[in-house]
Amino acid sequence: MSQRSGFNRKNLAFFVLSGMRALQFLCFPIICLVLACNSSNEDAAKQAPAVVVTIAPFMDDFFTMDTIHVAKSIEKLFKKYPLFSADYFTYIITANPQKDTLAIKAFYKAYMPVYKDAKKVNAINIAAPKIQEAFKNVQFYFPNYKLEKKVILFIGPLESYGNIITKEGVAVGLQLYLGANAPWYFSEQIQTIYPTYISRRFAPEYIAVNSVQNIINDIVPLNVASGNVLHHMIEEGKRQYITNKCISSLPDTVLMGYTAKQLANLESEESNMWTYFLKQNTLFSKDPNEVRAVMQESPYSDLFGEELPGNTGKFIGYKIVAAWMEQREQKNIEFDVLLKTPASTIFENSKYRP
Repeated sequence: MSQRSGFNRKNLAFFVLSGMRALQFLCFPIICLVLACNSSNEDAAKQAPAVVVTIAPFMDDFFTMDTIHVAKSIEKLFKKYPLFSADYFTYIITANPQKDTLAIKAFYKAYMPVYKDAKKVNAINIAAPKIQEAFKNVQFYFPNYKLEKKVILFIGPLESYGNIITKEGVAVGLQLYLGANAPWYFSEQIQTIYPTYISRRFAPEYIAVNSVQNIINDIVPLNVASGNVLHHMIEEGKRQYITNKCISSLPDTVLMGYTAKQLANLESEESNMWTYFLKQNTLFSKDPNEVRAVMQESPYSDLFGEELPGNTGKFIGYKIVAAWMEQREQKNIEFDVLLKTPASTIFENSKYRP
């Protein structure tokens, strides 16, 4: 009785407070441990040595050629850029450098205004710091990948490539990085190929993002040919997760390619979208129409309305991958292992619950 009578409110408050303090001391190292697990790779990447990226202005050499002696000018290009020149003429402007001198000269004349605009925009100057960051982190996260630390600048047809992995380096077609409001993108022909919801990303800040995405696909090619919706989501999510880690200083809107409004709506509707996928049994469907409805670029979602973009699957896939990667079991996992891990394994162990 005396012991119980001594256990008054004051003592109770003391023991409760002491218990709370003990719990705080116990939780603190656990929280620190979890945070350390999640950030160890990222911290190490930040401390990795910088890389030297060479900028090769192929477009300057092309558009200052001697148009009276085209064949000799092309010969000089091949001497200076032996590998890329072959790719440029064969695959980009699709002209035989030995036989199609008239076609090459016609392209030169037609695209001189685009080249001049590209010089004014100077996209590479804007993008250079992010390219440096991206290449440094790619080198850290994929040490066995032979990264050619060269960015080759070219001007190609507006309908052609904007970012290519070549044997000589990452080739950047600046005709597709002139800025969202560049008048070249609003002709009827180009709008048919690149409608505004796509061409709004034709801006310098996307050079580093596109470069990393292409490098990742060069390391482990994207294979979704026969996959179900969930497989498509997670494969895209893997690449998005790595891209975000490689250029973490860029805003999420640029990294993921959504507008600020779209991204905010995706965040707020994440749980509802996931519930829809579960109730409609969409995740394991291989129906091409259902895959397109979730993964295809479009101005709005056929499934969720005009406030959300068409490719909602990339967002959900990224969230699933992030949930899996942030578990303690994945401490210091290498990104090439992540890329090769089956989508089903990631999903089953992600504990994803929006």
